Amino acid sequence: MDSLAAAKVKRYLRTVLHRDAYECGAIYHNIRQLARHSGYAVDERFARSGLAAGPEARVAASIVDHALGGGGGSATSTYQLRRQIDRWVEKTPPMGI
Repeated sequence: MDSLAAAKVKRYLRTVLHRDAYECGAIYHNIRQLARHSGYAVDERFARSGLAAGPEARVAASIVDHALGGGGGSATSTYQLRRQIDRWVEKTPPMGI
């Protein structure tokens, strides 16, 4: 796992999507789990994986792509990002950054 990518993802969640620090830890935990299940680490390769791993992983890859400066692709809307993030926050206990 690339710690620079992790820091960029968490900063993106806090600054652009306006999520609480404890929510960011829970969201990142879900992103990391989805990347592992897809056979990736949280890095550029996962960000470019796109549609291949399923709907939740597509959202996670889009978040990573946005955070790393790739633009996120057109397959996932901001509405889908926010809905999936809300689901992750509901099902995962708060974790620190």
